[in-house]
Amino acid sequence: MDGSTSYPQLKRGDHSVAVLERLANVLRPKLKIGKRLSWSAAEKKTPERPSDLMSIDYEVEDGVSSDDVIRAWPSNAEAETDESLLLQLTTALGAALADATDVGVEGREGYSTSDADVPSVARHRQNEYRSGFLLIVRVMAEVWTQLAKKSPSRAIALAEHWRDSPFRLMWRLAMFSFADSAVPAGIGADMLISLSSGELFLPNSSVEVYRLIRSRWNDFPAAKRREILRRLCDGPPRSRSREGAEIDRYIDRSRFDILSDMVRDGFNIGRKAENLLADIRARWPQWQPKPAEQAGFYIWHGDGARELGGDTSKLKGVADSELVAEARKIAETASFMEGDSWQGLCLSDPDRALRGLDAAAMIEDWSPESWEKLLWSSKAYADAGTEQKIAELLLQWPQDSFDKIAAAGSSWLDGHAKTLPDALLWPLWDRIADETLIESAAVDDA
Repeated sequence: MDGSTSYPQLKRGDHSVAVLERLANVLRPKLKIGKRLSWSAAEKKTPERPSDLMSIDYEVEDGVSSDDVIRAWPSNAEAETDESLLLQLTTALGAALADATDVGVEGREGYSTSDADVPSVARHRQNEYRSGFLLIVRVMAEVWTQLAKKSPSRAIALAEHWRDSPFRLMWRLAMFSFADSAVPAGIGADMLISLSSGELFLPNSSVEVYRLIRSRWNDFPAAKRREILRRLCDGPPRSRSREGAEIDRYIDRSRFDILSDMVRDGFNIGRKAENLLADIRARWPQWQPKPAEQAGFYIWHGDGARELGGDTSKLKGVADSELVAEARKIAETASFMEGDSWQGLCLSDPDRALRGLDAAAMIEDWSPESWEKLLWSSKAYADAGTEQKIAELLLQWPQDSFDKIAAAGSSWLDGHAKTLPDALLWPLWDRIADETLIESAAVDDA
């Protein structure tokens, strides 16, 4: 029984245990294994877990939509029925997370597969085009919200069960729930106090941390607000910073983001936090608060211009070392209707386009326009080393012009975070996060 055949039964009021079990099974992400293109012998890395050798994802069956399920689920269902579905979904999600943990793509620290699938537990445009764990989480969030209006006690019990789970994605669901006014504010404050310091700032848990603070800060007891502020001022643990990262900069950035967001929301953060924020601003005067919509998001998947590719035949036979320069010459004389030959190359043969950009970089030719078109291209790479080489070159990009390609780099990293080795992922994550937040804040203020 697939998801689409479940919807009519739900609309007809068939909420039997058998139907709810089948629906939970349809929404449960299933293991999907593929070839790991980013791993190669050149890395000289001894495989330590399955994900070192293969691409491991969790997907739901084609044609299943969380929005369809939410629309099919009756808003006037009995509280017991809402609770029954949520219990089934909780069991299904827990089983999928346990399986993902066993194969090494989910964990209590670092960037996990659920982070890539679920930018935000609440409805948000950053969730667009995501699948995997997102579908079951979105259904759980919406049904829980319905239940909270009908039976707060049942809803709170479920949210506390998620809080006590061993899985981070369940904690995120709990924080989403504690932002609701149906839940006593002290429960949400206690969770922020009890979370590990790393979890307060860990992507993408920080999205739910920001949302909970924004929704309930003034409701929190004063003593608990002071304790939360102390933890926010302490920042993430130094042990969470990756080798080679600028640890002090990373800690400052994390504290600056949350404290500046609270100030913009009009919250009193106290003299100690105000002084700390002033000190950080003095050390990093170029930093600006990110737009409110981006609060908690370390990587922002922006909207990039995607032109239709032009005729690539004019680049046929051109040496890799001359590709970028030749593409510029073609663009200067091309008519509007001819399209963009370089864009066409990026869309049809991104591996060759990268070789051209690599050769240009060797002579200090860093072209933001050319790089953007490669980074926005969604064409799969044929060469296993292309993905890693792109990350390496982005880390080498000159600082004075990196902001020009940071947004496209953010989108590219968002699509490759699961397959990049940590030694490249985290330094690039930090660099892009710094630039995209500064740039987007400047645009928002313009």
